Amino acid sequence: MPAGGGPLGGDWVSGERVFGPPAGTFDADWLVPVVREAVPDASHERAREAVARVWAVLREEAAHRGCAPAEVPEDVVGSRLGSSDQPADRVDEAALTAVRAAVRAYGAR
Repeated sequence: MPAGGGPLGGDWVSGERVFGPPAGTFDADWLVPVVREAVPDASHERAREAVARVWAVLREEAAHRGCAPAEVPEDVVGSRLGSSDQPADRVDEAALTAVRAAVRAYGAR
């Protein structure tokens, strides 16, 4: 990824997203614009729900595995987002990308 590039192609160091939540915290609302940038037809509510659900899965799996949320394997989270007959959709996938990047960048637990 080029210097300054966000996980979905945006620039996270200038422009509209000039700061994030304090280190060690997680703010779902801060990531909604990132998800909507990747999936422009996603509603604010759907994007926020996807971000919150991804964060919940990461925290549950981290607690179950005894690791930090950033260390939970992506395929584990992805498999929990879909159902037995429906895989995770584009909004869920964008939320997973955004949440994992934020968790790594800010050390959210």
